[in-house]
Amino acid sequence: MVRWRATTLRAWRGLREFLAVQVELHERAALRDRPWEEDFLHWAGGGRELHGRLVPPPGRGRGTTRSGWCPGAVPSRGA
Repeated sequence: MVRWRATTLRAWRGLREFLAVQVELHERAALRDRPWEEDFLHWAGGGRELHGRLVPPPGRGRGTTRSGWCPGAVPSRGA
């Protein structure tokens, strides 16, 4: 019984981590599809940096993923 419970908990933990990564990837792709949202004020880098210059319209979400990733914080490949 104990082994079954430990195996089940490990499987649920693995599934939860997998789904968290999928959500993060989906949020990053959505932000890359809406580059104009980079101009909205938002905290990036885990709340350490303020990016943007415009106040977001009412009802709009933030310009980062749940983990704080922001497309503007990623160094460009050409530089």
